[in-house]
Amino acid sequence: MSRAKQLSVCAGVVAHNPHPAELHTLVAKLADCVEWVVVVDNCSEDASHLAALSSHPRVEIIRNTENKGVGGGINQIIQYAREVNAKYVTAYDQDTSISDELVERLVSDLEGLLDSGEPVAAIGPLVIDDFTNHSLPFVHFRFPFNARYDRGLPGKNGLVECHFLISSGCLMSMRALDEVGLMNEALFIDNVDLEWCFRAISKKYKVYGDFRGVIRQRIGEYCTQIPFTNSVIRHHSDGRNYYMTRNRFWLYRQTYVNGAWIFHDLCRFVAKLFYLLIFKEGRLKLLRSSARGIVDSFAMKPYESTNI
Repeated sequence: MSRAKQLSVCAGVVAHNPHPAELHTLVAKLADCVEWVVVVDNCSEDASHLAALSSHPRVEIIRNTENKGVGGGINQIIQYAREVNAKYVTAYDQDTSISDELVERLVSDLEGLLDSGEPVAAIGPLVIDDFTNHSLPFVHFRFPFNARYDRGLPGKNGLVECHFLISSGCLMSMRALDEVGLMNEALFIDNVDLEWCFRAISKKYKVYGDFRGVIRQRIGEYCTQIPFTNSVIRHHSDGRNYYMTRNRFWLYRQTYVNGAWIFHDLCRFVAKLFYLLIFKEGRLKLLRSSARGIVDSFAMKPYESTNI
């Protein structure tokens, strides 16, 4: 039995109309390195791919009759982790690729931080974008410019304190979840992880990025290179644009959200919107989904912690 199993880790995958081969590969790797695996299927149109997974003795299948989004799916994984008394919980997107030693590495590094007295709520791997083949930096939000860490700091064993971790591959302490609370299901899909990190930091916890743990994942539906720069514009459907706009404008009004992030994100939102209005087709739909997102953000209530 691996160290990850001994350290009581529950891993889950939130899936909606997944590519069966990708999902099966991910679940097989997780089943080899953790004690419990949960697959939350968010009302996929074709669930035939679940039959083979359900035959595994340590894989639990949760089939939702409605799409509960990323937040709802992760909360169901956390609920299962509580039921089996797991010490840590980690959730993955269906298209994530991981190495065999990823979970064990994250557990080892998180345990090291906790043993040193650091109040750490979560630790997350470096993410490599399948579209660009570039890694996404760990970010520390601040004025006038964010600190972006592309590599480990000297003497820090590949670890860096940051303000945000992508939910996929993020290893969370169940003890911290009891105080910080669950994911905000009202956000549904976008900024679920960002909001939780802000909430954890507001409660004096820390989150760390781990350069020694790496995952690969597709960020966005496709992307285009911005001329004369190394930056890209990530494209999403009108539906995703609605949630992204609604959720970010809701976050702007929450007292525990980092002010530097609000400033930089609002600038980025305006710049991206103008870019897409100039170069993308379907401009009217883009404007409508953005406007509807802003208006609907005012109907959203503040987060209330309701532990399962």
